Amino acid sequence: MRTINAIRLAAMLLLPAAFIATGPAFNATAQVNQLDADINIIPDKTIKTDEGIRISLCIVGIPHTSERIDSIDLVMGPKLVKATDIDGIDFERYFQFEDEGVQLVEVDFPFKGTLPKTAKLIFHTVKGDIEAPARQ
Repeated sequence: MRTINAIRLAAMLLLPAAFIATGPAFNATAQVNQLDADINIIPDKTIKTDEGIRISLCIVGIPHTSERIDSIDLVMGPKLVKATDIDGIDFERYFQFEDEGVQLVEVDFPFKGTLPKTAKLIFHTVKGDIEAPARQ
């Protein structure tokens, strides 16, 4: 009787793992590539402004923890453009992730033109640099 219960328990535990392993594969190109980063950066949209472009981003972190972003660079091949303004948080000041662990921000860059798909953002934080795609 114990052996049958043990087999049933093992089957119940392995069934969800088997489904996950054979389920559809999702492409996570919009998330930060560094698995050890404290935050994930998901680009939302790019809007042209009079001064350049504004990139809307979703920053995901652990709820009730704090983070600080000192500056952000937009990198397009050899060209580097520094952010001029950020809305939603302040550069060089700590902010806290609320219950959802999500912070929406908009970042302005003095760049005219179309943002290439290969463009990257480099977030300079107190814990090190985090690289993320600039667009989906």
